[in-house]
Amino acid sequence: MINKDRLLAITDGIVAIAATIMVLQLVVPEKASVAAIAAQWPVLLAYIISFLQIFLAWHEHHDSVAPAEWINHRIFLVNCVWLFFITLLPFVTGIVGKSPDHTPSMLLYIGVLFLVQLVISIESRMIVNLNNCTIIDAPVIRKIRIMSFIGYGAAAVCALINPALSFVVILILSFGEIVVMCNYDSKVTKKLRKMRAGQPTEPEKKDGC
Repeated sequence: MINKDRLLAITDGIVAIAATIMVLQLVVPEKASVAAIAAQWPVLLAYIISFLQIFLAWHEHHDSVAPAEWINHRIFLVNCVWLFFITLLPFVTGIVGKSPDHTPSMLLYIGVLFLVQLVISIESRMIVNLNNCTIIDAPVIRKIRIMSFIGYGAAAVCALINPALSFVVILILSFGEIVVMCNYDSKVTKKLRKMRAGQPTEPEKKDGC
């Protein structure tokens, strides 16, 4: 078995590095001006989207791994595959940022985002099966995954028509996922307040493993 703490340590480190080096795609203009900054809008937009997507993916990884007591070698290898696609994001972000109207580049970018989501979904299921547990915040994680797969599919269709529209779709998807997370937190917070006040709460639905 693999030590979970060491798995989380290397995972967190690689995710943090991947998120950080994406900013290197932005070029500091020789002379500061609104026009010079605006000229980089595709790279800046791609950076913002990728930054949000990386940390939304990290959130899913956290909720999936946190309840696990055991991590076997298969889960470790799948986690490595997930990190491989995470580390590809700075590369494809740079490509699509410099060629926002190039359909193959946009499809490659969407494909990497899709694989990041797909692999963490597979890893999560493997953890649940091995540990006979339920992932943390399972209802909101399920919603985010469904939204992601639908959103990436819509973005891929847009890439065939107008690649720049894919940016808009994924940006809306990212903020939509954040809204879903915050809305879920609000419901949990209200339930906790009722529990502390001694008020009855609705029985929580348990997810099967």
